[in-house]
Amino acid sequence: MIDNLLTQPLFLCGMMGSGKSTIGKNLAQKLSVPFHDLDNLIVKKSGKSIPEIFENEGEDRFRQIEKDLIIQFAQTAEGIIALGGGTLQNQPITDHIKLNGWLVFLDCKPSTLYNRLKESSNRPMISSLSKESLKLKITTLLNDRLNFYEQAHFSVECGDKDVDTILEELIQKLKFYEQRYTG
Repeated sequence: MIDNLLTQPLFLCGMMGSGKSTIGKNLAQKLSVPFHDLDNLIVKKSGKSIPEIFENEGEDRFRQIEKDLIIQFAQTAEGIIALGGGTLQNQPITDHIKLNGWLVFLDCKPSTLYNRLKESSNRPMISSLSKESLKLKITTLLNDRLNFYEQAHFSVECGDKDVDTILEELIQKLKFYEQRYTG
């Protein structure tokens, strides 16, 4: 365990399937800080599952709930926060998060994301897609979001690395940023 490394919240961004929840939980444990998953906070606040919100109210309503929640939550957040894959879809949200903590991009290639997501049935944006449509959707979403993801304070390549290797690299970069910009 590494205590007292994190002086401000750390927000993990990246595509669905990039490992935000897995890396976030493990990182929070290593740093002895709380872990929050934005999707879980949305479910708790709305009383509905993410697929229910998408199906009954549409993606636009989901994005509004997500935006309102992250803007409010970011101001008092502690620990590690896993953002949704599409949370950073506009500049004001990206700027707000960066002002309130570290933004870290978990960077994965489309082929890695495809391999992780091809059997997924609980993600409303992709659950009904054929394999070819899924490949196209991943590429399209990544291209649309990359401009926002790349504004992160730093990124970690997460391709075929195991969780421990990713955590090691992330912690080393975090130590550098904490020392350089807050120490």
